[in-house]
Amino acid sequence: MKKRYVMLLLIAMFCSLSLVSASENVSTSDNLEVTTGGTLSENIDYVSNVGSVSHNVVALENSSGGGEYSKNVPTDNNEGDNQNSSSSNATSNDTFVNEKPVVSKVITKDVSSTYGTIAKYSIKVLDQFGKPMGGKTVAVTIDKKTVKKVTSESGIVIFTLNCQAGKYLIKYAVDGINGSNSYNVKNKISLSILNWGLKGDVSKSSLIKKNMPNNYWVKKAVSATKKGIPLLTFKGGKGKVVFLTAGVHGNELSSMVAAMKMISHLSDNPIKGTVYIMPFVNVKAISKKVRFTDKDYNRIASKSGTIPNKIVKLVVKYKCNAYGDFHTTKPGGAPGKNIVMGSKSLKSKSADLTNYISKYCKVNKKIYKYAGQVYPGALFENVNKYGITSVICEVVLPHNTVTTKSINTSFNMMRYLLKYNSLI
Repeated sequence: MKKRYVMLLLIAMFCSLSLVSASENVSTSDNLEVTTGGTLSENIDYVSNVGSVSHNVVALENSSGGGEYSKNVPTDNNEGDNQNSSSSNATSNDTFVNEKPVVSKVITKDVSSTYGTIAKYSIKVLDQFGKPMGGKTVAVTIDKKTVKKVTSESGIVIFTLNCQAGKYLIKYAVDGINGSNSYNVKNKISLSILNWGLKGDVSKSSLIKKNMPNNYWVKKAVSATKKGIPLLTFKGGKGKVVFLTAGVHGNELSSMVAAMKMISHLSDNPIKGTVYIMPFVNVKAISKKVRFTDKDYNRIASKSGTIPNKIVKLVVKYKCNAYGDFHTTKPGGAPGKNIVMGSKSLKSKSADLTNYISKYCKVNKKIYKYAGQVYPGALFENVNKYGITSVICEVVLPHNTVTTKSINTSFNMMRYLLKYNSLI
């Protein structure tokens, strides 16, 4: 019994000590609640702004039972950030408003047109904020000529351009910003149909159709033969005037194909002057694949009222500086070789042109003592009589046949005739 009593007494004493320790622990917890704020509340602010960690803060707030502790936690987690952001924006806006606008961007584009057509080149000037800048002086230089203009309130300035055919570089400058654009001017091209009572359809010639370049103006010229004789005009600016013919004889195909090739070439390459091309003279004979149907056009050019005589008068009317008539000669015929022929004249420089083409095209040459010495009815001789520098160019090839070599030779003679007259 004594022992059991002693044991009970010891157990009671132990329980008493445990209650005292528990009381001290509760007191410490009370002190924590009283001393909230300061460093702790700052840490809670920090944690509450870190995404998923804020859920832990809410749990901590709930476990505290509310009161003083919960009041110390901000109700709007972004309040502090909003204040900082507002202050930052105000500073930034002040800088934006006070900063002086400067030229930052120039908007332009390349220009293309045809000779004789006025083109417009516009420039828009913007500041660093993307706003138009009026009152800015813009300098534009083309071919060593400089023009200055001032931008409107919309930041735009417009220059009018009207240059000869060619490829140019437009340079612009405004407030230290420099740049450039391309300006491409093509030849002005037109086609007329001469209603001289002669019609045909040269597309009936399979070799003409087969060797026809894929070019708009070539196709129009071929189609025009159904109504008459097509005449194409190429104008690229001020300069000399040259007239070319082919197809005087209907079975001489290489020179006609070369003329079509020249039409295609001048559609894309600028000239300094004017070129007239009549690629199919005797459209009726060409359609029938024969040399001529009535009379040889290269023997009656001196006879008034004939089609070749009308061509001579047209060359004179257009005040041409030079004329070239292009043919194909059969092997063993007259002249029967690649050749350029001209004649001496006090007014015409036919001999000089003959020498020039012969030299650079590496073909034979023949210069007659006077115009009409051998062929008084030939087209080139009758044009020479008017003091217009004229030649006849032949490439050797059987009639009604075509070869790449003969086409290129005829085309090169055309090209050097233009070069002699400074058109290319």
